Amino acid sequence: MSPEQPKLDTKQQEPAAAPEPPPPPPPVEASPGVAEKPDKDVWKEDYEELVKPEEPPKPVKRTKMPWGAILITFLLILILILWTVFSPNIMPQEGDTYTSSPTHANWGNYTGYRDIWAGNMSWGVSVSGHATSAGNRSIELKVLVTKVSERPGNWFFRGTAISLKNVSVFIGPSDNTTFLASMSNHTELEYGVLAIVPVVFSGPGTYPLVVKVRFLVYEIMRIGFIPLESVNVYPVFIDSPVVVA
Repeated sequence: MSPEQPKLDTKQQEPAAAPEPPPPPPPVEASPGVAEKPDKDVWKEDYEELVKPEEPPKPVKRTKMPWGAILITFLLILILILWTVFSPNIMPQEGDTYTSSPTHANWGNYTGYRDIWAGNMSWGVSVSGHATSAGNRSIELKVLVTKVSERPGNWFFRGTAISLKNVSVFIGPSDNTTFLASMSNHTELEYGVLAIVPVVFSGPGTYPLVVKVRFLVYEIMRIGFIPLESVNVYPVFIDSPVVVA
């Protein structure tokens, strides 16, 4: 009998099994309501020193009240109101009531017609006075300026007024006159403007007289007024010469 062979240890004969790899880490569960960050955000977290941080949104600027524009608008409105309130009174139309009057025009009269861009109007000048006496070499002329008729150019123009600038009296014909006197005062009446011209003669004689009137016309508008034109009324002849004894 053959010698008994030793039994092989099967545990020693089987090759040793490779060690099992460690189990993977459990997946990170995302918090509810928070989306998983994309790879680029992960990269930005790792290298946030190299990435420029995002600028926070700029706050919305509130529009400031335009106080300058409001103040300018208020001043313009105030100026327009004052400009209108302090406009001259429109002179009424009197027709030929005063230019043909034996009381207001007993020494002479004149009617002049004007037609310009603002409309057309007729101005009248009436001259009244009293004859001199043998012992008195002075007279007082009253010169009345009135509006005979008027038609404004359009709806925006309401009418005209005047400001009397000068009333002078001359001796002689219109082409060769000698200054004699000018108005001492004038008064604005409801129907016109009346000027007083004191005249003193140097000695006895016969004096043909001529009157010159100058006034400024204002156009009164719906808003405000403007100087329109300067009118010279010349000559206004005295109907008959003044005889000084």
